[in-house]
Amino acid sequence: MLLSRVRHSFELFSGPVVFKNKVSLRQYTVDTETKATIGDDDLFHRVDLRVGKILKVESHGEAGHLYIEQVDLNMEPTETLPNPRTIVSGLAPYMPKESLLNKYVVVVNNMKPSKFRGVLSQGMLLAAGKGDKVELLHPPSTSQLGERVYLSKVNMGTADPVLKPKQRVFEQVSQDLKTNGSRIATYKGHELLTSAGPVACESIVDGQIS
Repeated sequence: MLLSRVRHSFELFSGPVVFKNKVSLRQYTVDTETKATIGDDDLFHRVDLRVGKILKVESHGEAGHLYIEQVDLNMEPTETLPNPRTIVSGLAPYMPKESLLNKYVVVVNNMKPSKFRGVLSQGMLLAAGKGDKVELLHPPSTSQLGERVYLSKVNMGTADPVLKPKQRVFEQVSQDLKTNGSRIATYKGHELLTSAGPVACESIVDGQIS
């Protein structure tokens, strides 16, 4: 689910763990690489990435390329944001809906809700893409539902309650979100982590994340 495709077409896609130079985890290897300094004013701090679990997937009745997922974020529901959360994604061309059930995913938790073909989407699933291939990012299954995804060796700042679309915060952040040679999600070279280890996709290396 590539964000650039989502927003341009409107139809597509809507603690700490210490690692040494090389650590293997479930066959993922974290390699030492050049990392940019993440300052306190970096836009990544404003993005609230959370661990979720897909409980239900349905095809969108008016758009064959869209799925409607129900995602558990283990959060107290509010009047505007229930739990589980409804999320619309453009993943149908890339994977069968049965393959999504009970999978741990990374959710952009503070996206402003928006409608896709009449269905209100209350977040966004992160995926890696390269060429015609798209794969969801998956935290380790022992991650805590609802925990915030953070960057290695970075003290995370407070996220915005809601990202304002006109400021295009996530769009700017996503330019530096990539998978590395070990399929691990990174931002400016820093691995995306949960309390259980790195976030990764199944097979895409050097892919763009959005």
